[in-house]
Amino acid sequence: MTLFNFHKKIIFSKEGLELNEIFYEWKDIIFPRVIVKTEHTAKYNLSYKEFYLTFVYKQKTIEIKIDDYDVSENEIKELLKKYTPKFIPSTMSENKVVYQPIHDFDQIITLDEYYDLEYEESEEAIKDIQKLAVKDLEEVKRFCENNIYAQPDKVRFVYYALSEDEDLDKWADFLSNEFRRVYQIGLEQNKVKELSSVINEIIVETIDSYPAERVREILLKGLDHKEFETRLNALEFLPDWIDEQVLKSNPTIVSKLRQKLKDPEWKIRWETSKLLEQNKVAFESLSTLDKLRRFINH
Repeated sequence: MTLFNFHKKIIFSKEGLELNEIFYEWKDIIFPRVIVKTEHTAKYNLSYKEFYLTFVYKQKTIEIKIDDYDVSENEIKELLKKYTPKFIPSTMSENKVVYQPIHDFDQIITLDEYYDLEYEESEEAIKDIQKLAVKDLEEVKRFCENNIYAQPDKVRFVYYALSEDEDLDKWADFLSNEFRRVYQIGLEQNKVKELSSVINEIIVETIDSYPAERVREILLKGLDHKEFETRLNALEFLPDWIDEQVLKSNPTIVSKLRQKLKDPEWKIRWETSKLLEQNKVAFESLSTLDKLRRFINH
């Protein structure tokens, strides 16, 4: 399936995804999904929803504005279901997933099971999780706390379903608190990498709240971790929790990021410089050697 927009092009196939002549193999793509962001136009003083196809490819987050290709977000979801390996329909009828409505916590499905559903059923599954949260959010919290290791794929689906709510602020505080709680466990038990796949499903639009501020605090701790992979992990999460306004009012974060420009690992220095540049924060330019390393090691 090919989507065009003048000079832009996306090609979906069973082998991978081609975006503007760059090919991404499915085996290297993590968490392909459609997300929604609230954006603002200063000219007309209006806020509006913008949908993106996003995925992680070799530790780099890729975002594609869906509206650029004259296609709906639902059509993109269907293409993902059709072409990503876990969405390829099975020829074995016994493998077909039959959706059973979720009325209590014992019936919660995994994220992979959700992806195997037909579109209408997948939407129903999301709404069922949201209904559970409306009914008793504390019980949802207990489920997540008790199953973070026992049934992480089910916890992932809970976070995913609540992040998909059309009311973008409805679960923001809960999801922010959950992100911080799980990430804290990861730091204390040296299992950040293992638990990252769970909290990667959390998407929060409201990042000027107190719970979001606490998320940033715990991520800054991650930036100081002795392990390179943990520092890099924190740096990869941070862009979801900051923007220009946040940095303007949080000089501590800016100071910490500038310190990371001196990190012993070149990739930390490089990713930090990109983050500062994206948020229009002045910083001392990296060395020529670091800039060359980016091309040699990428």
